[in-house]
Amino acid sequence: MKYSVFDAHCDTLCKILDGGADFLSGTCETGADRMSGYASYTQVMACFVAPKYYKTAKGRTLSLINTYHRITDNLSAPNIKTILSIEGGEGIEDLKTLDEFCSMGVKMIALTWNNTNALAGGAHETDRGIGLSDFGKAVISRMNEHSVFADVSHLNDRSFYDVLEHTKLPVIASHSCSRKICSHPRNITDDMFKRIVNTGGCVGINLYPMFLTRSHNAVIDDAVRHIEHFMGLGGEDSVGIGSDFDGVNGHLPSGISGCQDLYKIFDRLLQLNYSDLQVEKISHGNFRRIFEKVYINS
Repeated sequence: MKYSVFDAHCDTLCKILDGGADFLSGTCETGADRMSGYASYTQVMACFVAPKYYKTAKGRTLSLINTYHRITDNLSAPNIKTILSIEGGEGIEDLKTLDEFCSMGVKMIALTWNNTNALAGGAHETDRGIGLSDFGKAVISRMNEHSVFADVSHLNDRSFYDVLEHTKLPVIASHSCSRKICSHPRNITDDMFKRIVNTGGCVGINLYPMFLTRSHNAVIDDAVRHIEHFMGLGGEDSVGIGSDFDGVNGHLPSGISGCQDLYKIFDRLLQLNYSDLQVEKISHGNFRRIFEKVYINS
């Protein structure tokens, strides 16, 4: 297939660790066999710390990191690359722990999931006005030292703007959509998107129907609507894909059942007269540029 893909978020590590899924054999929505049909495929794999693990969050994070290395260190497919991230910073007990996670290859961290924690306010608590704590600000500062990106997808609004004040790196919303198109607190406003653009960052369009249409049903054109909205805000260099595969209990737009179907979004953009270059930027180029600038060219 002619397309290359860079997907900024999946929850496949949890499915492998908890359910015994096989990354190679097709039991995951994001898997090596499903990726193999593309010219190249880069997948950011998140260590998601669910609320039931908060009391043992550091150990849970380490287990997911070890799972990542177990399945990727010997990955032989030359066209597949992976990147490690953390979704939910409950396991960051202190800066020494953060240093440990970074030394194990973590390249991006979302300080919260939906709940407020010791670092920042979560997306489901927008009415409490909780921003970055002093510890959260110290974590962002240390992340800057490690060249680790801040992922703002699960922050509440105040924490989002606090992160922009304290990070020195491009800001990433790895798996969020437009709040103007779909009014959900997990989505970002037009102003937030413009601020991300100004940092040189990128937003990955999430394929979960609740974030596309605020319902359990969606089609490919619903994802395209969010892409087009951000493009209209000057986002040609700041829109990508953040599928959320293996994290939405199979709730995906009609016609998409896994990463092997992402090409349908790109085909649709071409049908709408987007240029080959624009589609390449959305499918992989924008996120790849940001990560390569920090981790290869710096």
